[in-house]
Amino acid sequence: MDGSVLKLPNHFGFHQLKFLHLEEVELSNEHLTSCLFSRLEKLKLDCCNFGSMTMVDIASTSLVYVSIKNFVDNRVSFVNCNIKISCPNLKVLKYGAPLAKDIILENLFSIEVVHLFFFDSDDVMEEIGMCVHNMIKNVVSTSTLKLCHSSIGGLYNVFHGVRNFPVTFYKLKCLKLAVAIDESCMEVMMLLLKHSPNLEVLDLFSDENYGWDENWKLHDPSESVVCLESHLKLIQLAGFKNEEKEIELLRFFLKNAQVLEKLIVVWECYNDILEEVSDEVSKFPRASSHVVVSFLNFKPKSRSRYRDNFV
Repeated sequence: MDGSVLKLPNHFGFHQLKFLHLEEVELSNEHLTSCLFSRLEKLKLDCCNFGSMTMVDIASTSLVYVSIKNFVDNRVSFVNCNIKISCPNLKVLKYGAPLAKDIILENLFSIEVVHLFFFDSDDVMEEIGMCVHNMIKNVVSTSTLKLCHSSIGGLYNVFHGVRNFPVTFYKLKCLKLAVAIDESCMEVMMLLLKHSPNLEVLDLFSDENYGWDENWKLHDPSESVVCLESHLKLIQLAGFKNEEKEIELLRFFLKNAQVLEKLIVVWECYNDILEEVSDEVSKFPRASSHVVVSFLNFKPKSRSRYRDNFV
């Protein structure tokens, strides 16, 4: 329905419909999943335009999966629109789009997977940070959380220098972050680690790196990071470029992750010094006596493909 305007009827419902995928249409109804879709379980909105709508209200007791993706230049459609999601049985929420006027999450009691990717410029980092904070504090029961570089940068703008992050993820098992190996992203990463005591998997995608101030340290040894002491078993760093701060990050994890079983490093591109780096890392002190370090020498997904697959 490329470029079409979709107005859903209000006099009858699609009572047997389980999966609705709309792509490149302009929506005109505020309440997308009320009586029309009493059994709808999966909703995907790809590159849809909200037109003059001021509220997209997704409310359903049957929905278990909601995905909103829009990487086209469609900011105006989002900036004037509030998005509200209230689905008590929702398990998966994926948002990859420009920042909306407001994103309201309510009653997500069953949530398990949350992916947040904001397609915005740097001049709205603080707004993104507040939005991400408001969203994640309503999904603290999730077991998987995936945040893009903009989400992390936004959180840094809001919580820079704050040691006590206002959210604790007791059920979080898997944390996936698109980061630069710089002070801002690493500070947010450490805050999330400190407040995810049962985390088992950390997956980092290394973007462009800018380094950090030589006086800034990843971790204060006097502060406890529970997941590093007792739960974190797998760490993967993709987009590895053999830069100094990436090496320091590997050193930090090997020194502090006490039950780590696997540390996997994926090169950004083919590199002829793999053996040299591997030998260097093999000499780092290790808190875990049974950790296996692997360097994978192949080219990962391109940045655009990574973005498309992030949500």
